[in-house]
Amino acid sequence: MDWISHDDRFLKEHLIGLKQVTDFILEEKTQNFYSKMDLKKWVYNLVSYHDLAKASIYFQVYLANALILKGSGHKYYSIVQLKKFLEENSEKFREWKLSSQLKEHALFGAWMALSLFNKVERYGLDAFLFSKILKRHHGYLRDFTVASMNPVDKRKDLEKIGHEIDLEKYSKMLEDIGLPFQYQDIGQILDDFKIRQFDKLARELGKNKDSSFYFRTLFLYSILLSADKGDVMLVKKQFSRKILSSSLIDAFKSNTLKTDYSINKLREEAYQLAIQRTQKYGHKNFFSITLPTGLGKTFTAYKVALLIKEKYCQDFRIVYCLPFTSIIDQNASILKSILENQGINTSNIGIHHHLATPIMKDEEDSRYSEWEYFTEGWQNEITVTTFVQLWESVFANHNRQIRKFHNLANSIIILDEVQSIKPSLLPALEFMMENLARYFNTKFILVTATQPIILREKTIELCSKGTTDYFFKKMNRTIIDTNYLTEGLMNEETLARIIIDKYKKDPKSILVICNTIRFSQNLFNLVAAKLEDSEVFYLSAAIIPHSREVILEKIKSLLTERKPVILIATQVVEAGVDVDFDEVYRDFAPMFSINQAAGRGNRNSTRGTSKVYLFRSGKEKIYDPVLLDTTEKTLMEFDKSIPESQFFSLNQTFFEGVKIKIQDDSNDSNKLIKSILSLRFEDIGTNLDYRLTVEKYKSHNLYITINEEATKFWEKYLSLLDIKEHLDRKSAIKLHMPKLMKYVVKVPDYVYQPVVEDSDKALIYDENWSSFYDEIFGYKMPENESITEII
Repeated sequence: MDWISHDDRFLKEHLIGLKQVTDFILEEKTQNFYSKMDLKKWVYNLVSYHDLAKASIYFQVYLANALILKGSGHKYYSIVQLKKFLEENSEKFREWKLSSQLKEHALFGAWMALSLFNKVERYGLDAFLFSKILKRHHGYLRDFTVASMNPVDKRKDLEKIGHEIDLEKYSKMLEDIGLPFQYQDIGQILDDFKIRQFDKLARELGKNKDSSFYFRTLFLYSILLSADKGDVMLVKKQFSRKILSSSLIDAFKSNTLKTDYSINKLREEAYQLAIQRTQKYGHKNFFSITLPTGLGKTFTAYKVALLIKEKYCQDFRIVYCLPFTSIIDQNASILKSILENQGINTSNIGIHHHLATPIMKDEEDSRYSEWEYFTEGWQNEITVTTFVQLWESVFANHNRQIRKFHNLANSIIILDEVQSIKPSLLPALEFMMENLARYFNTKFILVTATQPIILREKTIELCSKGTTDYFFKKMNRTIIDTNYLTEGLMNEETLARIIIDKYKKDPKSILVICNTIRFSQNLFNLVAAKLEDSEVFYLSAAIIPHSREVILEKIKSLLTERKPVILIATQVVEAGVDVDFDEVYRDFAPMFSINQAAGRGNRNSTRGTSKVYLFRSGKEKIYDPVLLDTTEKTLMEFDKSIPESQFFSLNQTFFEGVKIKIQDDSNDSNKLIKSILSLRFEDIGTNLDYRLTVEKYKSHNLYITINEEATKFWEKYLSLLDIKEHLDRKSAIKLHMPKLMKYVVKVPDYVYQPVVEDSDKALIYDENWSSFYDEIFGYKMPENESITEII
């Protein structure tokens, strides 16, 4: 029986498929670690050794037995043939049953790969990393320790595996494929290996200052992982690339953007300026687009990225990163419209977040695996994703996260609203950007109205005209009013009275953004009770997405008709929600949140000048106290009424303070960078101090059957759980999940405690949901005032 590697292919087929995918990847990659020939040599060797032990009789009997138990047989062998094979190798089958480690293949390939290095080189970092990649290609990268390299406990199994592989036959098979292979007796490799020699390497690694080892490891590791997945998930082992012209943006703007707002002149001026400066400086690596809210940053960013690609690096991919999942689809829909406007297939873009699904004719479409490969591997021409996905492609140790790393090489990465990244991790972001630029010529575009101080001397501002604040000085849409801050803490009753009195005297559209759910709910009750005949709405993350969408559509319709609306909300409205109010009230928060709030008022400069009133409820524990203190001190340096023309100066003052107090000598970033240089992969991948987002409380995804549609979707979900085949069940549920998530609310455990058997479920349904979920407010807050709420 020929060697089999999966339930639908021979080992030779698998290696041929890997080589085909690898050849495509290598053809389009440039990097500064190896020559093209050396890179191909090392990657080909990874392919040759990674599944070497699948050629052992132990792996073959293990897989044959698994296929028999599964009841499916193999593509080329029936269950009867597989049973006969086990009977013929019954002794080896019994040995494997007594020692299941005999079927493990990654470790053996890692040790046999030392044949590529002479006896001195085997104690160097290059040999260690090469071996580490092979050893961990089915799991996660682990820390370097002397103990992790000690083969004593594994020697017996390794020798048994080695003696049951026809290495000459394997070598001939690889020669036919065009892959290199050299080998030694595994016993001799183990005899020659002196574990004490690693003591010196371990000591040197603790003092290492060379980041290339880390980034080289991720690069090679991700290529092997991508090729391995590609053979299994792709029907055709080749990728087609599409040339996307930067003129796409111009065509879309001229065909579809027809509004006659006076602010459009400034938007176009900023757009053209960015084009001019990109044509001049596009060969550089670091760029920024710093524009006031509503001045067309998204179109400008896409235009700049496509222009850089078109003029300087045609093979580069574009990765557009945003802080929140909730605004990815909004951004991606704009991009889809741009492509469709010119008749271009939208399959050229990938939308990567946990709810993304392909557009298919039916849910059984076999193209799902290819879509998953391209989207999760960032193989598309343009990928729209989250900061977290980007971050965990670099600062990670799990194979699923790192698989896409090689597509960060030779890419143009847009970071939209970059100020959303924790200031304590901004030095680590700078470290990542500089190293990706150094080793892979990766380019970065930082897009925001509130630009943090990153790579100050190296970044080219694309919307600078004489001064960086040129466009800010021309804006007069809003004024930040800080008078209420001097009056001390303001409770719900006081704030409600202010809003009600103003509204009665002069009905306007008013947005109030509160720091906590409890405060916002109390405020809504007070305002709604006194203004029963008015349009008063409530929004927070405690409400399911379906209901939030319905409410927002109603609000937008009323605002378009210039009817007075009052919306009481939490900061959920700051995440890419396109609304335009006459007045805004914002609970005291860090400066970048205040800026986001200001962007919800008089967005298109059609209302004269709008006020953004800051007040203090005392519910500030949800924010970093250093950021709050820096914001307070920044505001004290300005008048109590701060016009939009001063917002740039306001934010620069704030971020200068943040840099001094948090960024400079950040302990979190310093520890992370130290772990990178020391190749402490497990610390990098698991330490919560290095994560962009960490949940303060454990939470549960509660499914709320608020209408018939929700009930129908849940019943379909239950039927999908009964699908026996794992991959079929996984893809079917993935395709159905976006429909479900419209009715899911993430509830902290201080609000809801599920029964034990439900506690670890991805989705929880409680038929008594109305006892803890209200159709107006969402999940009901407990009475305990001491709880620091999730907003």
